Amino acid sequence: MGEEINKPDANPTLLCLASVVCFNGGLGYLLMGQKKKALIAVIISYFLSPCCGLGWVAAFVFAYDAFLLGQKLQNGESIGENENALEFLNKIFKD
Repeated sequence: MGEEINKPDANPTLLCLASVVCFNGGLGYLLMGQKKKALIAVIISYFLSPCCGLGWVAAFVFAYDAFLLGQKLQNGESIGENENALEFLNKIFKD
């Protein structure tokens, strides 16, 4: 599986904004400690960016996922290093 991440001081809004503003979609994951997901998100956003703005769509999806995971962390719950809040992302980010 992987190690559990605990960050009760996580700010979901900051995690979401970091992912959107930096356009890569992975900065929120990186700030949470999900390094592998951050790298994959950056690669996906980069390769989709020439395709009619699909990179932005991917970045917003990753940002929303980071927001939802940030809420779990803020509530004192722990998350896995590859855990997703959006079920369809399990096809991309696997353990």
